[in-house]
Amino acid sequence: MCLASCSNSSSTDELDDNVTIATINSEEVSLERFKVEFKVHKKKFRVQGAGELSAEELIWLKNRALEQIIQNILFRQEAKKNNIGISQEELSEELLKSEVGYLEDSFDKRLEFEGLSRQEWEKGIENNLLINKLINNFVNSKVSVSDDEMLRYFEANEARFHKSEQVRALHIMVETEEEIRQIQKEFRSKQKDFSDLAKEYSLGPEGARGGDLGYFEVGQMPEEFDNVFKLKIDGVSDIIRTPYGFHLFKVVDKIEDRKMSFDESKKQIEQVLLQELQDKAFQKWMVQLKEKSVIDINHEFLEKIS
Repeated sequence: MCLASCSNSSSTDELDDNVTIATINSEEVSLERFKVEFKVHKKKFRVQGAGELSAEELIWLKNRALEQIIQNILFRQEAKKNNIGISQEELSEELLKSEVGYLEDSFDKRLEFEGLSRQEWEKGIENNLLINKLINNFVNSKVSVSDDEMLRYFEANEARFHKSEQVRALHIMVETEEEIRQIQKEFRSKQKDFSDLAKEYSLGPEGARGGDLGYFEVGQMPEEFDNVFKLKIDGVSDIIRTPYGFHLFKVVDKIEDRKMSFDESKKQIEQVLLQELQDKAFQKWMVQLKEKSVIDINHEFLEKIS
């Protein structure tokens, strides 16, 4: 599907919103509907106005918006034909999950920033759930990877599968330098061990576990903590200051960088290979879906949109 450019383009606002710009299996797409999707795409690619786009970029953006509309319509039509739907329970659960972690009205502010009403947001969530269920039924569920395929991939890419050096450390975090120096003093005088001090003073959630952070690699923690990897087992860090407070670490175990075994790598390999196969299967399925559909596009009006 391709749109030709037109030097006599008009402002989108001057066109009749009710005009049909495309028909997909008898379902009409109005200019008003296209404008909504076009606006979403412009925001997605950080385009504020048509003046920022070359003729070629404008054509590309219009194609992307129209392609998204056509794809969504085909998905919904296919779901309806195969009696695939989303229950209210499924939708409610997903809506709740999407709002987890937002404080008070911060989620509504996010929607406002994105230019979405709550109703539009809920409709988008429902649409995504429906599409995912459809694709799982007709594409992903028909793709699998054997152990032999995973083993061949592992042997051909063995150098990619390794575990970086890991440390297991206890952590104490407090608000003030005075507090952390007092804790440091108590530890050095051997009045209390590090774990007991963490339980007593640390503000971190791991304090209740004696400050145990478990194992972590470089990059999994703020960069201020990277020097912890230079400590030997039972070594205690100097005081570290961050925007969150003052910290002390004690390393209790270290695991050296090493190659991963095939069994350790299987889950990661399966994800890589499945993704490749699912992408290919999806593209093939999408082509077939379009080939059996009747899609008419009103190029005359699309050329006028700017």
